[in-house]
Amino acid sequence: MRKTLFSHAQVYNLDQVKELNKLIIKNLITTSKDHPAEDAVKTSEVKFIKLGIIGNLLNPFIQFCNSANVNAFGFDLFNLNSDKALNYNIYKKNTEYNWHTDGEPSNPIRDIKLTCLLNLSENDYEGGNLKLFDAKEVDIDMFNKPGSAIVFPSFINHRVSKLISGERYSLSIWWYGPKFR
Repeated sequence: MRKTLFSHAQVYNLDQVKELNKLIIKNLITTSKDHPAEDAVKTSEVKFIKLGIIGNLLNPFIQFCNSANVNAFGFDLFNLNSDKALNYNIYKKNTEYNWHTDGEPSNPIRDIKLTCLLNLSENDYEGGNLKLFDAKEVDIDMFNKPGSAIVFPSFINHRVSKLISGERYSLSIWWYGPKFR
């Protein structure tokens, strides 16, 4: 039986997205460094925030991610802790992230099991579409709405197409679990 490709939900309204953005921008970490997928072109800007700083506001998103895993994927996951750094992704005109999967193949103990994304854009933008690959390219249009969330297995090939106009903001959580066998 085939598993679900992804789970999607509208988790926040625009006012809640604005509140999250204010808190994130106020508390960004400047000491972390982005590590894009090997052999993928990534031209977006990435900043970081610790989960503990925004954990209360992110609770609906984390609950959605947990529920998506239980109902659609069934992965054994490690608990998230307050020190976990989350990626705050900023796409401006002509930036993109080419086809890639999320993972740490060299880590002998853990794998990234789920990619959890939250759209934190406050304004409309053109381009910058999330696309998954499942025997063909699948455009995930519903993720373009502010406050929408998507969860999918991290081994699914995906990309963000080139942004044509506006700005696109998103938050990424990579949820780890024991090594796939």
